[in-house]
Amino acid sequence: MKNVAITGVSRGLGYAFLKECVSRDITVFGTCRSEKQLKELQDEFGTQHKFFLLDTTNVEQMNEFATQIYEHGQLDAFIANAGIINDRQPVWEIPAQVWKTNIDVNLMGMVHSINTFIPKMIDAEHGCFIGMSSGWGREASDGLAPYCASKFAVEGLIGSLVLDLVQAYSSVQAIALDPGGGINTDMLAACLPDSHTEYRTPEIWAKVAVDYIINDLIKNNRSGSFTIPD
Repeated sequence: MKNVAITGVSRGLGYAFLKECVSRDITVFGTCRSEKQLKELQDEFGTQHKFFLLDTTNVEQMNEFATQIYEHGQLDAFIANAGIINDRQPVWEIPAQVWKTNIDVNLMGMVHSINTFIPKMIDAEHGCFIGMSSGWGREASDGLAPYCASKFAVEGLIGSLVLDLVQAYSSVQAIALDPGGGINTDMLAACLPDSHTEYRTPEIWAKVAVDYIINDLIKNNRSGSFTIPD
């Protein structure tokens, strides 16, 4: 893998993905949401890697992102990582705006990514689209209905994408990827404030994750729903 695009690289799993890919001489096209984050990323990782201000719910920004990436050549993998999670509340107490934000970012952001990048991958007959899912997108949790619903939807979305690619006779891969177990990120801390420090760090996780993506999923041309091993 030489070139990878990753959304949401300013913190958490996205930042861990970024650092691990850089350590393997993989060129990263990463996205963030603020000028401050953009400058910090550019200062830390230099000009070999390209960073973009991007809201994945903005179709025009997604199209511009894809255009600039493909000016540098074909893309080996796109990792749709950007996501949010809601504060724990019973379903009936969750405001409508919280539902909308989770669905817009976690699901529609991925839809826009697919609509933008999959046609380019099909034209190139090359590439792997990875949508970050969750164990909570396969088994629900109390208090996290908007997040769970959005991630269950991601599983269905990628499942349909896999079948559509088969129908199109395309060799492009599509994967719904559960990070596996718990990783001690800000998002996990918000959900498990009393126990998040018991889980592995993003840096340790990323070494396993990138190995698994490159040497198992991409190398063996696998598509479907998978979990990164512990």
